[in-house]
Order: sequence, then structure tokens, then C-alpha cells
Amino acid sequence: MSDLADKLRKVGTIEREHLANKGTFTIESDGGKFEDVTLDAPVVDSDFSRVFRIFQQDPDEFEIVDDTVRMSTWQQSARAKDGHRDLIQLYSYSARFQRKPKQRLSDEEIAERRKAVAKWKLPSKKARQTPPNEPFHIQHRTPVAAVVNLADIQGGKSEGGGVAATQQRLLDGLENVDRWLSRMTGDYNINEIVVVNNGDPMENCAGNYAAQLFTVELNTRQQMNFVLDIWEQYAKHLFPRFDKARFVSVLCNHGEFGRMGGAKNQTSDSDNAGGFLAETLRRVLDRPEFDHVQWTIPHDEMNVYTTIAGIPVAFNHGHKIPGSDANGFEKWLNGQVRGDANAHAARIWQTAHRHHFAAWDMGSCSVFQAPSLDGGSKWLKDITGRYSRSGILAYLVGDHAPLGWSDMAFL
Repeated sequence: MSDLADKLRKVGTIEREHLANKGTFTIESDGGKFEDVTLDAPVVDSDFSRVFRIFQQDPDEFEIVDDTVRMSTWQQSARAKDGHRDLIQLYSYSARFQRKPKQRLSDEEIAERRKAVAKWKLPSKKARQTPPNEPFHIQHRTPVAAVVNLADIQGGKSEGGGVAATQQRLLDGLENVDRWLSRMTGDYNINEIVVVNNGDPMENCAGNYAAQLFTVELNTRQQMNFVLDIWEQYAKHLFPRFDKARFVSVLCNHGEFGRMGGAKNQTSDSDNAGGFLAETLRRVLDRPEFDHVQWTIPHDEMNVYTTIAGIPVAFNHGHKIPGSDANGFEKWLNGQVRGDANAHAARIWQTAHRHHFAAWDMGSCSVFQAPSLDGGSKWLKDITGRYSRSGILAYLVGDHAPLGWSDMAFL
């Protein structure tokens, strides 16, 4: 055997003997350390890849933490199989290390990216050619639906200017919806309109709070007529404009038909203005120009489901949802899905009741809380200083957007 081969054999034997009995390696989620790791050759150019490979780790995933390397060296005698002894130099290293950032880019790539950002410009828009006499909403683009949410009108309530102010807000809101739709039809193929009663369309007269009976401006019959008059105006101005139309209603707390002045149902949840007024509107609109309108009216269900432009959407007034934020809703929804598969299937959840706008992303769905259309609460403002703006929540629904909705507006 040559001297070189003999030396390599001896070095291999010594390395196995010493590395099997010396050195520790500790790794955690963000890094770790190695201590007293013995090598038969010095580390060159701070390349500790051999140490990581000894412990079956990928050296490309780690880097040594600055100023933590400790080292020592010594000579040691070793005996070969033929009895010959020789001296070799050994080296010991200790250091701390950390994981390399996964997304680290080279300086060259960063420079190229910066150049690309500096040169970027908005793409030029081409004027869309619309065939003569063809409205935007029947052009050959992805069909979407416009959803208009009417929440907590509480018609008959005296606060915030009373019935006159509520009426004006609703008519101004209809004008704003019309303008919003005109803007949206310039960019989208809106072929469906959905008008939603998100609950509490009327104030009712007694039982919801102490002073209710003494503050309402309309009795129960007058409140119902007020709601129907408003809903009919929205239907007349919006439904005929689109190929498809839908009216969705939910059940609600101010809509409960009680007995002997009480606010709570004494029969069942179905005894509710949210269902009755929607059924009445359907009779009012029993005319040829509204034959294309579809109706989603619950019997006694608090969760109401429908499919809008291919997207499963869920509605609930919200008075039986505990809590007033995303955590409360998530806890409630987690319970609902145990017995209601539609609750989890919905990609959009629309609620109301809390009288202010809110929205949050839950991964499986987007959740929207509609603002109210009433005049606010003097009691709440006096006690807490809190108040919110009245308005109509509107958005587009369809497969045109990754979340199933886009272009939300507070009208």
C-alpha cells in the first residue's frame, strides 16, 4: 500500500474513532448550536458545511451567527493495523447557527426588481366598442350580480328626525344606488339585481325597550304600509333594469308579532314581519313586468341561503348571534355548521342588527355587517358617545373576483 493510501486510511480510522465519541449538535425551530465537534482538517473560509453533513443536516439551510465560533487544535498519535504509529493534527469547533431566511434574494435580483418597478406604467385602456342599442349589462363578459342591502330601517321610529328623515334617507339611498349601478355597468356585465331585507324594516310599537310605545310616530299598520311603499319603489326602479332579479328577506327581532303588547312571539319564529311583508310585496308585484323576480322568503329559519351569480350566500339578521365582533361570529358559525352544512358552504355571510358597518375575512367566507338606515340611538350616544353613519351596503357578487365579491360601496 502506498504512503498516501495508508495515510488516508489512517485518517479515516481516526476520524471515525473521534467523531463517534466527541461533539454535540442541538437544533431548534430558529437555529441551534454545535459544541466540541472534532475534525481532522481545519475549516477554510468559514465553510462549516462538513459539520452539518456529519449530523445529517442540509448546510444550505443554515448560517453561522457572527462572533460565536470557538476553536482549538492539537496533535494526537494513532496506531495503524500494522502497529505503525503516526501523529495527526485534530481540530475542534463550537458555534451557534441560525436558519437562513427562505426568501432571501441576491443583490443582483433586487437591483433588477427595483429597475422593473421604476419602469412600470399603467397599461393603456382601449375604448370599449358597444354595439348600437346594446346595453352594457348584456355584453359578453362574466355575468355578475349587484346586491343591495336594506338593513334596520325601523320605520316609525322617532329618533334621528323621525319618519320624514328616514324616508328621505331611503329615497336618497335609492338615487345613490342608481348612480353606483351606472358606474358599475361601465366595467361589469351586471345581469342580476338582488334587493335584501336584512331585518328590522319596521320599528314595532312596544316590548323592545321601555319608551318604545311613547316614541313611535306610526302605529303597526302604518309602519307596515311605510315599509311596503319603500320596498315597492326600490323594486319598481331596480328590478326591470336587469334580466334577473331577486328579493331576499330574513326574520328579525323588531319584526316579531307578539300578543297583548309583548314583543316576543307566542306562536313560532315564523310569525314575523320579515316573512309577512316579503310575501305581501310578492303579491303587490304580481304583474308581468316582475315575472322574472325570484323570491327567497324564510318560514321560520333564521339562516337564509341562496345562490347569487354562482356564489353561495347566507343571510341572517344577527339578533341571535352572541357577541359583536369577529370572534363572536366565528364561535357562532362554528356551532352552526354542526347541524347546517349550508352555513359552512356559504362564501359570503351578510348580517345586520348591530347598526354599524363591519367586515372581516374568515378564510372560508367573507362576513359583512350592514349599517342601519334608521336615525340612530340617542340613548346609546348619551351613554357611550358612540354612533355610526346610516347607509346602504352594496357590492357585486360573482366568479369575476377571487373572493366572490368586489366593488363594495357605502351608499
